[in-house]
Amino acid sequence: MRSRVMIGVMLAVTTLILAACSSDQIQLPVNLPGVPTATALPPGTLAYDAPVSLMVKAGGLLPGTAIAYNGKSATGQAQIMIAGQLAPKQVADSVDWQGAPAPNVTLKLATRVAAFDEKSLTLVGSSHIEIRNVAAQPGGAPGTTVMELNAPVTYSLSLKETIPGTNVSYVAGATEGAQFAGLDGYPYRKQLDSLQYNGRLNGKVYVKFDLRVINYSEASAIVGGTAKIIIEQ
Repeated sequence: MRSRVMIGVMLAVTTLILAACSSDQIQLPVNLPGVPTATALPPGTLAYDAPVSLMVKAGGLLPGTAIAYNGKSATGQAQIMIAGQLAPKQVADSVDWQGAPAPNVTLKLATRVAAFDEKSLTLVGSSHIEIRNVAAQPGGAPGTTVMELNAPVTYSLSLKETIPGTNVSYVAGATEGAQFAGLDGYPYRKQLDSLQYNGRLNGKVYVKFDLRVINYSEASAIVGGTAKIIIEQ
């Protein structure tokens, strides 16, 4: 029974968000993930947009943020604390936050309450993260994780152009497939073949790219997939 209620709540939240997006009062950007927007970023900065589903236990703090959950009130409201201020919420109410979960990292959360009870709170929505002082270092492993974000990305690469946040670049189109520099081992990938890369973006951010070659020619290649952004403690 509880699972049916949860599904109903999620559908209700989705319906509300879609209805808001279709109204005349809200205009959404039409930029493709991974494609630079009209607003130029400072040198050495990367930005990602990712959907989020976040759970906060009662009496706990959402790691990396100033969002806390104090449980369900006697009147049936979610007792949410945002930057130390009480913000009673119901299902489908907005919960926004922006701040710095780590040095040289700025995060904006735009979420809504999907579900809550005496034990936990679930938020769903979107995130925008900007990472400064990027210096790609391949390999290694992430440290203690504060938050993970899975962002859809698409990159159109010219010859010798590097995938942002990596040391992998497109070399040429060949009979064996699209040729990349900076990969361990076999450098060729045919259409729809996978291309993976793990490495550090800066002192507190690790990234795992899970990409596929969408298309390629002698002069360019398009890759797309996901970037798992790992913010460390």
